Amino acid sequence: MNKFWMALAMLPMATHAVASAPAVGDLAFVSINADEDGFALVSFVDLAAGSQLFMTDQAWDGGQVGSGGAFTGAGGVLEWTVDSAFAAGSVVRFSAVQSASTIGSTHGSVLRTSGNMSLALTEERLYLFAMDGSGVVPLAAIGNVSDFSAELTGSSLDGASLTLSGRVDFAEYAGPRSGESALTDYRSKVLDPTQWTIRTSTDEAATVPKMTSFSVVSAVPESNAYLMMLAGLGMISVVAHRRR
Repeated sequence: MNKFWMALAMLPMATHAVASAPAVGDLAFVSINADEDGFALVSFVDLAAGSQLFMTDQAWDGGQVGSGGAFTGAGGVLEWTVDSAFAAGSVVRFSAVQSASTIGSTHGSVLRTSGNMSLALTEERLYLFAMDGSGVVPLAAIGNVSDFSAELTGSSLDGASLTLSGRVDFAEYAGPRSGESALTDYRSKVLDPTQWTIRTSTDEAATVPKMTSFSVVSAVPESNAYLMMLAGLGMISVVAHRRR
């Protein structure tokens, strides 16, 4: 592990206490734009103010999480700080990540901590990860690498990654963002490439991804709940009548 990754691993112990990092699959990529060097993420869980997550376009080295597995090769690392609470279902966009002077995010603050992130049209990947006392904890991934599944070996991202194929100028999740009873029910849809719009031969430098939040339907009380409610109202009515 080089000096940068050693320093990054120590970061949680050197800062004030924040909420526990989200688990694998609690966030997912919902767009990637190689022409604009940007991407977007959805969180299926609430993120507390002060939370810190990281993104990289480096490759996973095939090691096991917690046993020396790490990112390697050319690429950069971004650090995202959630300045204020980020509600479950919300989408955050990161734009112009190739430039330290123009990089931006729609929520919180983002900065480049290492290397240079410039998204390629082919053979590219993006990882979202957290850091804990044992090192790197991958949370989500998207890529159009020839054998992405092999690269993901040891990363624990088998059920939290999306594989695209061929050239990708712009890709975006185009499936439903409402109608499910739980936010986690969207995960399988977001990770299904048939639910994505993919453009491969157009200039998408000015394209803005869809920022609509994911939402859930309100639970409908079961029939026995209605009966109990009516019975309770009946008892209240009887008591009120007797007091007259």
